Amino acid sequence: MKKILMVWLGLVVTALLAADNSVPPKPYGAVPSAAQLRWHEDEIISLVHFSTITYADKEWGYGDEPAALFNPTEFDARQIVKSAKDAGVKLLLLVTKHHGGFCLWPSKYNDTYTVRNSPWRGGKGDMVKELVDACRAEGLRVGFYLSPWDRNHKDYGMPEYVTYFHNQLRELLTNYGEIHEVWFDGANGGDGWYGGAKCTRRIEAEKYYQWDKVMAIVRELQPTAVCFGREDIRWVGNENGVAGDPTCWATMNAGGSGRLDLGVRAGAVWMPAEADFPQRNGWFWHPNDHTRSPGDLVGRYFASAGRNAVMNMGIAPDQRGLICEEDAAALRGFGERVRAIFATNLTAGGKITANNTRPGFPASNLLDGNPNTYWASDDDVLTPSVTLDFGKPVTFSVISLREYIQLGHRVDDWALDSWDDGAWKEFAAGTCIGAHRLWRGQPITSSKIRLRITKAAACPALSEWGVYLEPEASRREAGGSLANRIETGMTKTGWKIVSDSCKGESEPVGNAIDGNPHSLWSTHDKAGHHAPPQEVVVDMGEAHELTGFLYLPRQDAHTAANVGRYAYYVSVDGKAWGEPVALGEFGNILANPVQQKVMFTKSVKGRYFKFVALQSAGAPFISVAELGVVATK
Repeated sequence: MKKILMVWLGLVVTALLAADNSVPPKPYGAVPSAAQLRWHEDEIISLVHFSTITYADKEWGYGDEPAALFNPTEFDARQIVKSAKDAGVKLLLLVTKHHGGFCLWPSKYNDTYTVRNSPWRGGKGDMVKELVDACRAEGLRVGFYLSPWDRNHKDYGMPEYVTYFHNQLRELLTNYGEIHEVWFDGANGGDGWYGGAKCTRRIEAEKYYQWDKVMAIVRELQPTAVCFGREDIRWVGNENGVAGDPTCWATMNAGGSGRLDLGVRAGAVWMPAEADFPQRNGWFWHPNDHTRSPGDLVGRYFASAGRNAVMNMGIAPDQRGLICEEDAAALRGFGERVRAIFATNLTAGGKITANNTRPGFPASNLLDGNPNTYWASDDDVLTPSVTLDFGKPVTFSVISLREYIQLGHRVDDWALDSWDDGAWKEFAAGTCIGAHRLWRGQPITSSKIRLRITKAAACPALSEWGVYLEPEASRREAGGSLANRIETGMTKTGWKIVSDSCKGESEPVGNAIDGNPHSLWSTHDKAGHHAPPQEVVVDMGEAHELTGFLYLPRQDAHTAANVGRYAYYVSVDGKAWGEPVALGEFGNILANPVQQKVMFTKSVKGRYFKFVALQSAGAPFISVAELGVVATK
């Protein structure tokens, strides 16, 4: 009897398997971890920069800014978090300690340079806790940025500092609940206050911090967190919020090597790109800076989240401890525009068909709104197509595609066609779909559209095909340049070069005042590199009441020759110069080469100015795209 029963059960199981012959595709290449998948789903995240240097009007702290400066009397964590939420931010990364070394929490490992030593909350506050609590109250996930470089700490560059750094990381990852991203900046070593030593300290970053121990701490205390700058998430290679085009693969070579903006096709590890940029020109709030427009932010969303990366938009509280009204309005406007674009999926009610379908993975999965279902073709069909028939003419201007990335990067090339006058007409093509690929263009009206996979490394597996019409008002804002704003300053009519330390050859010194942001003065010529210091003296033709100056670094990818430290002088006669009216550092000029606007502590009258480049950002020569002045009218 038992033998008969076993035979019968075997026949039933065989019949069931025959009826349901759906076998999912095998993964291709590297695939994301569960933590990386969750990070991909965020799409829009935000760094929050706030420190003593917010009050010193600097981009990088030297480490000697007094803790007594830090007193945001109107600080409101909920207002900051709500402003980010209005923009559609899903995860807020708190800059707990920037390069200047000031800690936004009362660290037990630092007795001299934390919120405990500031007037804020009478020295009893914990800004990290208040921001974490506000994030959780508003439904945002939390991440921590902790700068490895510390220009304040007396032991930086020595083994004792590494212990301090590890201890602070452990402290942060222990005391504030679940953390979803840990962010390590790439800026490491250089000049700083260092407990009063005021010197330059260089380190070998890959060895000094003992990254194996750092990662062990992260994995032990926050096993579900992704780590930026190390094993999980890579920098996109610029601070413009722009991912590689036409490709931004989520994979890299073993160890994370490869081109940052483009990634590596069929790379050995899944290490997707995070495209970071500040909402303003700088990461910290500055009184003479302004926000990017909502339209600009939408463009960067399409250039980052729409290219298989995650958009990381930096926001910065002002000296009150609030997101200022101008910035809050831009964030709100950006969020409203993105939500309006994707409010109505025009695929609803359409009929979808594919020229090949893997059993159990129908094309209808593309339209069901479920990220866990997908359409796939048979293993031997690498170039399938799928057609969506709207049943009537439909106007659209945005297409959204998503691969089922749990199975890896499978699609190499794709194309989109519209049915036009009885024939198919291609209107878009690209490479690398990944977690999310967006096409944005002029409105097209058609009764049906087609997606063609024109090249794939393995049978395609796609989870979404969305079709949308961007509102006209938003679309009119599109197409503008994503370049950073450039201020011209006072007119340069009548200006001339009086003297210089290096005339340059193919890139002569006159380019520094020619009004052309794309030309430049470089102290690298046929004779070789002419290292800083380098200087130029300019006659403005007549005396002016000057309140500041402008330095525009070169606007291509070659940023190492940008000026890192400077001295600026003003003279009435071009002979007597006196002390510099401005002396300082262009912080972060290597990674974020935006125009620098330096305002003097008080106005000064003069006809001549002398700009001295004391140090470059890394090259053995310097370059200047444009110099300008700010003057009273």
